[in-house]
Amino acid sequence: MLPTKAQRWYIGIDDTDNIESRGTGFHARSLGAAINNQQLGRCRFITRHQLLMSPLVPFTSHNSAACLVIEQFNAPVRHIEKLCVEYLLNESAEGADVGLCIASEQQLSMAMLQFGFICKQRLVTQQQARDLARQYNVILHGLTGTEDGVIGALAAVNLCGSGVDGRLLWLPGMRDHVQQTLSLSSLLDLTDITVVQDRQGKVLTDPVIQIAMGSWPRAIWLGGEATLIVEPDEETPNEWKVAEKSYLKQF
Repeated sequence: MLPTKAQRWYIGIDDTDNIESRGTGFHARSLGAAINNQQLGRCRFITRHQLLMSPLVPFTSHNSAACLVIEQFNAPVRHIEKLCVEYLLNESAEGADVGLCIASEQQLSMAMLQFGFICKQRLVTQQQARDLARQYNVILHGLTGTEDGVIGALAAVNLCGSGVDGRLLWLPGMRDHVQQTLSLSSLLDLTDITVVQDRQGKVLTDPVIQIAMGSWPRAIWLGGEATLIVEPDEETPNEWKVAEKSYLKQF
């Protein structure tokens, strides 16, 4: 049975890398491309979520997890599940503790959403993650090593589903305009950005405003919208630029 065309699904992955390998973000983008290329569904965007940084938590560099958002399914969910499992088993780094979670929008209860934010604040056990997934009939696989990646994978799904956490690792059109200057209307037409606002939260609406994209244009996931944060360009009057990387990295 196919999900309805309007139904949204979340795929969380975590702990796919080691200190010498490509990171989880790379694997998330590769998985999204595979889903699109094989026409199993449409990967709309991919988010990155920061989890607890603690000496008690083993992680490669930043303890972040990734979530792919899939819409417009052309195949049963089990086909995408099979693709994800095979990809992660084949491509994850030696010594990784890979976790995979797949859940529909309808499965994200309040308890599920709260779990994501708890993982940003304190230690959570693998058993807690498995128990919660079982309670809400969510797909959760530990694929390699200790399988501790199930914690971050489940957290990523719920943090993305909350609509108020994370940074966009991939969004259609965003990486095509590095170092370009676009009008607000062009930016909204050429990318999947839906909101442009300043650091104080004021939404920009003038279609002719010019925005310098810079070398690291990244949107954040805010209010269920792909949101680009901008600031006045001090070197060019009446123009804006994407907020500094140091500011965006807090998300």
